[in-house]
Amino acid sequence: MNKILKGSKLTGDINVTCDLELSGDVEGNITSKQESNILIKGVCKGNIETKEGSVDIEGELRGGNITAGKDVKISGKFNGGEVKAGGKIFVDGEFNGKLEGNNIEIGENSRGKGEIFYKEYISISRGAMVDVQISQTKEALKEVKTPPKNDVQISQTKEALKEVKTPPKKKAADTTPVKQSVKGS
Repeated sequence: MNKILKGSKLTGDINVTCDLELSGDVEGNITSKQESNILIKGVCKGNIETKEGSVDIEGELRGGNITAGKDVKISGKFNGGEVKAGGKIFVDGEFNGKLEGNNIEIGENSRGKGEIFYKEYISISRGAMVDVQISQTKEALKEVKTPPKNDVQISQTKEALKEVKTPPKKKAADTTPVKQSVKGS
């Protein structure tokens, strides 16, 4: 694991081939084309991308996007554009932006606003203070809209209903009022 220690200040893009723990400050993008996990304990001003790994924000990401092949966890501050995760997004810190992932869980200590796009499920814990617009992604909606397997039975029932003959309606002249009298004792 590579470490950038607290007190360090770097300017420029960082390309990593193994796990990275950032405790200092970086102004630039952090990129991994491999299965590298990235942990931010300090401050990053830029985009974070790991093709097959996970991203954990315990510190702060300012003005950047996060793209992760696996999971994203935000327990610090995310004030950026968007977070895209191939797996789960868990937020129990501050966020401002767009979250998009298979499963999204907003913890009770969350504070934030933005948009949330999920594929499978979303959970917002009691105590979370969020102002969000929630949508299910189109890919998941396509799966839900597939017709049920009993479609044939439904169309056969419709055909059977067409064959049922209704009894003829009575004409108004066929109905005669009936008089009843009640005698008291």
